[in-house]
Amino acid sequence: MKKQTLWIRLLVLMLVLAMIGSAFAACSADDENNNANNQNNAKETGEGDETEEFIQDALDGVRFDDSIVKILVDKSYRAQVAPTEEESNGKPVREVIFKRNETVQDRLGIEIEWIISNGGGAAGAKDVLQEVETACQTDPYDAICVYNITPYTLAVNNLCANLYDEENYLDLTAPWWPSALLEETTVNNTLHAITESNDYGLLRNMMAMFFNVDMLEARGIESPYDLVEKNEWTIDKLATLIKDTYEDTNGKGDRDKDDIYGYINATDAKRDAWFFALGNRYAEVQDGEIISVVGDDHIQTFIDKMLEFYTDDTMLYDHEKQGGRGQNLMFLNQRACFYSTGVFTTEQLKEREVPFEYGVVPMPKMNSEQERYYTHLSNTYDTWCVSYNAKDQMLISAVLECMASESYRQIGPTYYDTYVKIRYASNEKLAPMYDLVRDSVTFDLIYLYSAVYPSGASPKAMVRNCVTNPSSYKWSSIYASNKTAWEASFAKIGEIFAN
Repeated sequence: MKKQTLWIRLLVLMLVLAMIGSAFAACSADDENNNANNQNNAKETGEGDETEEFIQDALDGVRFDDSIVKILVDKSYRAQVAPTEEESNGKPVREVIFKRNETVQDRLGIEIEWIISNGGGAAGAKDVLQEVETACQTDPYDAICVYNITPYTLAVNNLCANLYDEENYLDLTAPWWPSALLEETTVNNTLHAITESNDYGLLRNMMAMFFNVDMLEARGIESPYDLVEKNEWTIDKLATLIKDTYEDTNGKGDRDKDDIYGYINATDAKRDAWFFALGNRYAEVQDGEIISVVGDDHIQTFIDKMLEFYTDDTMLYDHEKQGGRGQNLMFLNQRACFYSTGVFTTEQLKEREVPFEYGVVPMPKMNSEQERYYTHLSNTYDTWCVSYNAKDQMLISAVLECMASESYRQIGPTYYDTYVKIRYASNEKLAPMYDLVRDSVTFDLIYLYSAVYPSGASPKAMVRNCVTNPSSYKWSSIYASNKTAWEASFAKIGEIFAN
């Protein structure tokens, strides 16, 4: 009987040890899974194999239970900020945006009421202005998220709260806020509006140079990838590459959308990227002072360079001749070797399953001496601001911080890291190029505050006119005739920050 009891005890002990071993194995497996998850959640720094973990915000435990937050959102681009659950079903990126919004509500204990604006896009800025003015007199919106330049129009009319406040929840040093934007638009400890680093609209609208790899190889044109590596990717080099590539494929003798071009350009807002790509600015911010440079020689130098570039018959840059937005179709239909456009084009290339390999590089430099690449954003991205008399500024600052922080961990990794760099890509060379494009994004204060200038006669509008209508517009005469009005408008921008 004692031997049997001893045997049972030994058997139990063996079972216990086996269970402990299984537990350790499970823990080890969990650790491996956690490590894998941590690696999946790591963000590439862009250099070597170094990675950094996604950092957390400082909002843990911050709650505003049962608060309702009213956010005015642009009707033209609402779906890229606040898609409904129905709109999100089966669309992975929209599902993530919807989840981001749900996460923000759950974390802060709030309910967001999305109010669709009457006006939308660039044409609707006046409508949004009127809506916000009216609301501020009665029941102000808590926050406004609309077409990128519109919040700066609101700021010109003194309708925006100052977001630069050491006491609020915004951590403007965090990676979910673009430092390039803050450096340009924060003056005298004043910040009127802000855009998220991982805003879906921003990531989609980064301007880059797309090219048809198959068409270049068939014509013996040097790879832009190699030119980037050798620091020879310049506007003059591009002009050389596309020389004599035009083909009148239909024999009509008239350049139209059915012919083949070396380069096609996009709409006005997208053409603006050239100005910044070649190292130009309309304003500089130095030691808290805004300096206008619209009268400097570099403006004429830029115009001359673009006129020289556009004189070649191998390109088509007047998008009206292509039927509005036909330039996208032209590239998709293999009618152009090069096409400058937003990153969103990669989605269209994937969806249409185009039968050719495409490539992407940054917008070209002015020359090899230019220190870095620059690019701009086509204007359909989203910018946040807060009504100057919103009921609870601390609450709204927490909402904006949480939105941007969650976008950094959810939208950026899904849309940019997974879809743009991997699933939409036609080859492995694209990922580092997209990172180079993202690092080149720049902003300009006068460009953003262009609403303060006379309608249709802002510096950016007049530069466009000089490039597209050189027989009618000369920068020297344009500047001379607008100098007084521009200086008055520029002074008004200074007053906004002084107040």
